[in-house]
Amino acid sequence: MPQTFSLYQLLVPLFAALMIAKAVSQFLRHRRTLRELCVLCTIWSGVSLVAVFPDFSMHWLSKFTGIKSGFYALIFFTLVVLVYGFLQLLIKMEDNERTLTELVRKIALTELSNKATEQREK
Repeated sequence: MPQTFSLYQLLVPLFAALMIAKAVSQFLRHRRTLRELCVLCTIWSGVSLVAVFPDFSMHWLSKFTGIKSGFYALIFFTLVVLVYGFLQLLIKMEDNERTLTELVRKIALTELSNKATEQREK
């Protein structure tokens, strides 16, 4: 029985190709690191494979995870990726807050030192 393609099986890989091209463009303009480029290419390639070959990809994912249903395996895998991404964002946010606090303290100490120097000069 010949396989028929749905509209999403054509549109998703096209969209993924555009996103990969955008990531490559940003990498070439030094707005993305090589690591980010590799991660984005892997994610969008995976999305394309799932869209083009849904039966094979769901079967492979269910075998890989040990979960019998491919759909449940996809949901589980997606949740793991989202939680990991959320934790990475949380860590970055805490790092930014710490850096900002240190910067504000240094600026305050510099301004205090400058005021003290001005007071002594008068």
